[in-house]
Amino acid sequence: MSEITVNLHECRHCAGLGTCKNGANESSCLACAKKNELHFWEYDNQDKRKGLMCGSCGGIGKAEPLTERMHNRIPVILAFTLVFGSMLIIFFAAYRDSKFFSELLTFASVIVGSVSGYYFSNKEK
Repeated sequence: MSEITVNLHECRHCAGLGTCKNGANESSCLACAKKNELHFWEYDNQDKRKGLMCGSCGGIGKAEPLTERMHNRIPVILAFTLVFGSMLIIFFAAYRDSKFFSELLTFASVIVGSVSGYYFSNKEK
């Protein structure tokens, strides 16, 4: 498979600490309280909101930009969709005894072969 690199940047929400202190009296903000699954009746209690994990970076102090996440995940999701969609079309055509079954099988095998060849080739990039 291709080597995926991730560029992590310092989280601006927690200043790289991993703990949110953006609320009143250095308690966590409401967005991080919701992300940490705090009950809504505990939102006003600032003692329960102190020291919660940052909801933007997940508590590691480093954040991955949305464009990086999309760049790394969209091709894989697209490949799975193409493969499973073509398999579904083949099974549906076989079940309905379609007269275009041989053409659909040829088209789907080319798609599945191309995706498999791309993701499982041994050549290094």
